Amino acid sequence: MRYKKHCGPPPRELIAPRAMCLSKLLRQSFNEAVAEQGLFSGQQDIVLALVENEGITLSELAKLLDVSSATASVSIKRMEKAGFIIKKADKNDARITRLYPTEKAKHAPENIKNKMDSLENILKKNMTEEQAQQLSDLLELAIQNLLERGDKS
Repeated sequence: MRYKKHCGPPPRELIAPRAMCLSKLLRQSFNEAVAEQGLFSGQQDIVLALVENEGITLSELAKLLDVSSATASVSIKRMEKAGFIIKKADKNDARITRLYPTEKAKHAPENIKNKMDSLENILKKNMTEEQAQQLSDLLELAIQNLLERGDKS
């Protein structure tokens, strides 16, 4: 990846354009890691929810993810076709459909995490542990500054 192609070189004294460029590059890398598992961006949240809550209903999943049932339903259908989800009727009430992750889905979070750990190492390349911690602390301070600004608006 070439820097200029993705973000353009912002002036060194400006923080926000650099943070936005970093955010864009990280999002692209995350989306690539998700796509390598056969998922579309956002579906990793569904996989994680199902792995942690096997047998959840569609409405429970939608509520958990704070999306509409219609939105969740579209993703569930797509993910079922892709082999990530199995739908089963409830044992006590056949009108209720429960969602279960397949083995493929159960492995996806760990695979994504491994990719993200690798990305973390790339981010820290040529930094000392102290520099990496300092950068993390400064980013946290910037985040808190923006959150406080929102509280005063």
